Amino acid sequence: MRTSFALVFLFPSFVFAQPTAAQKKETIKWVTELQDPKGGFYLAPQDPNIDAVPRPSLRATSSAARALKYLGADIPNKDKHAAFVLKCYDPMTGGFAEPGGKPDVAITSVGVMAATEFGIPHEKYAKAMGYLKDNAKTFEEVRIGAAGVEAWGVKDCPFKLDSWFEIAGNYGRDTFKGAPGAEQAREVGSLLAFNLRLKPDEKFEPGNRAVVAAPLLTGQRADGGWGKKGEKASDIETTYRVMRALMLLKEKPKDVKELRAFINTHRNKDGGFATKPGDKSSMGGVYYCTIISKWLDDMDAAKK
Repeated sequence: MRTSFALVFLFPSFVFAQPTAAQKKETIKWVTELQDPKGGFYLAPQDPNIDAVPRPSLRATSSAARALKYLGADIPNKDKHAAFVLKCYDPMTGGFAEPGGKPDVAITSVGVMAATEFGIPHEKYAKAMGYLKDNAKTFEEVRIGAAGVEAWGVKDCPFKLDSWFEIAGNYGRDTFKGAPGAEQAREVGSLLAFNLRLKPDEKFEPGNRAVVAAPLLTGQRADGGWGKKGEKASDIETTYRVMRALMLLKEKPKDVKELRAFINTHRNKDGGFATKPGDKSSMGGVYYCTIISKWLDDMDAAKK
């Protein structure tokens, strides 16, 4: 893999180094400035050309809470944000929804994760797991549902996960015709992360771990990230999926320096991160880039 010689020569520390304390403070400031006074966080700064009143988002609130944690910062006004999360819960259906929206599996999983981050007792959103059990039918739904179950506590999950593993198994058989290759790193990472989240005690022999991780490691692209099959450019969401699997496998990517450089291409002068280089900062971009950076930091520390 290669990085432009000019970038390496002019900005070696920027391209390769871990985020500095000053950069982390800038990101913390960016996140905390997106609080709604009544509770919750916004997805992005308000466009000054739009008169509409900004509305906090459950997804943004969950991302903000976790980003601040990974950055080593406290969550300000925690009680207000916890109250906002509970306002997004529908005790009749057990689902979570964005303000003004309808419940679905993805946002219910996000709601469970957010509730966990804010320390909300299970009994206050007790039917959420039942909602996930009854409504997660596709692999993408059980994949994100697994994140909710992990946050709730796999050992405390009130329903059996057999049907979810069956859905995942069918997805694997339909997706991988033979041994998966590097171009299927996204799919391999998604399936691995699903299984490892729901089987936290799963053990791999060193040789087996290497075989399982191979498509992820060889799938890293010249720009340092990972991307969807058939697309030349890497994207931060696919990179996040692959890196979560590698983190759970306790395997470092082959080229950490290029991956850090790829993350830095998403950083903006305002301290935030975009989901696509050159775009405006968003809470999603901050979450993806912050957590991947944290995983890399932890991997570096574990190797010392």
